[in-house]
Amino acid sequence: MEMAPGAKRRRLGEDEEEELVDDRISRLPDGVLGDIVSLLPTKDGARTQVLSSRWRHLWRAAPLNFHLSGHPVADVSRILAAHPGPCRRFSFNMDRVRYKDYPAVNANLDSWLRSPALNNPQELDFVLGRTLDNPPPLLPAPVRRFLPTLRVASFERCSFPDSALHLPLLEQLSLVRVRISETSLHALLAGCSVLESLLLDNNNGFLPRLQIVSTSLRSIGVRCYPLRDDNLWQLIIQDAPCLERLLVFQYSEMDISVTSAPRLKILGRISSKFPRLQFGTTTFQGTSMVSLTTVVHSVKVLALSYVTLSLDAVIDLIKCFPCLEKLYIQTDELGEKNTWCRKYRNLIGTFDIRLKKIVVSCYRGNKSHVNFAKFFVSNATVLESMRFELQDRNINSVWIERQHRLLQIENRASRDAQFYFVSRNKSIGSFSSLQAWPEQVHDLSTADPFERIYN
Repeated sequence: MEMAPGAKRRRLGEDEEEELVDDRISRLPDGVLGDIVSLLPTKDGARTQVLSSRWRHLWRAAPLNFHLSGHPVADVSRILAAHPGPCRRFSFNMDRVRYKDYPAVNANLDSWLRSPALNNPQELDFVLGRTLDNPPPLLPAPVRRFLPTLRVASFERCSFPDSALHLPLLEQLSLVRVRISETSLHALLAGCSVLESLLLDNNNGFLPRLQIVSTSLRSIGVRCYPLRDDNLWQLIIQDAPCLERLLVFQYSEMDISVTSAPRLKILGRISSKFPRLQFGTTTFQGTSMVSLTTVVHSVKVLALSYVTLSLDAVIDLIKCFPCLEKLYIQTDELGEKNTWCRKYRNLIGTFDIRLKKIVVSCYRGNKSHVNFAKFFVSNATVLESMRFELQDRNINSVWIERQHRLLQIENRASRDAQFYFVSRNKSIGSFSSLQAWPEQVHDLSTADPFERIYN
């Protein structure tokens, strides 16, 4: 029986509406849906089973993304029993476990770590101890079975055994407040043959002298609080042929010696509190040069922190790093006199300044700071931008115009240079606000970790 034209049009309209409300996500292949489910937190991944019959098997088939923190103990056991594995990412944070659950978690942790649901993880985030645990508890033995497949690992508040650990696929490693001997640390690094980035944050157990030997490391980040006695932390980059960035985060007071790192491009933040900074046989005390016998052409980005604004010190640093392109300075002092017209009369014209970008944080606009900045305004011929971050000051056009006159911006050496005056509490991403974030160490896709990263 032929359908009437009007009815036929209505039926076509209904079919089109059904097409619009159809579940298009469920049309994706099982492999794609499995990847989506594996990226979800544990609870959300398990809940996808109620969406439709199509989704019921996906959670069990997809690699597990398990965050073991805040779940009731019975739920943890039930989830691990329901999932056959393998595991994509396993995260455990004892600090987020409710106090009343501590005994039950401690009693079950060993059996949970042995569960087939956690087989072959690629990422591990393991916070074992609580804030006040001293020394931190020993790394559980079942964790060793995760090591052969890990690509990303973070260990926090745990003590490492005095035995070699091998992580043949590991690319990123963070050790935060862990207790590990110098022998174990060297063996650990030797067992990470493809490791590219390493964060060492306030660890202990080894001697104040920390020596790095690695043929694969491209990025190292270090933070260590001052020791209670008169000893100082010593960081020695003995042999790191692939190292590109060495990041030293705030509160760190240490001797740094770089023996061999021919590809080092990014260095910072160097503080005036550093007792010694040595490249080969070139030595600095803080930012003041003691001797210049080794010139490092590879360094392109340099960051200084909590320093007196000193033109003499910066010129010495440029002599040591003659190919420097970016300079970040955080100053908390009024600064030296920084008069230079007569002092550097013979230097100007022969001194090659390759700086393209300069950032001065906590700029005050006083005579000392103006003299410092004016040297680069007048002599940096390839300068592209100079950024002045002011602390706790409201900027107005009259003040900026006065700074332009004092800096003689109209007579700048680089006609394309741009100058920015910003209030630090209003600016996007103050350089001085950078902390020891793992992303700065591990994100090797960013060419400059000191670029503005905060919104």
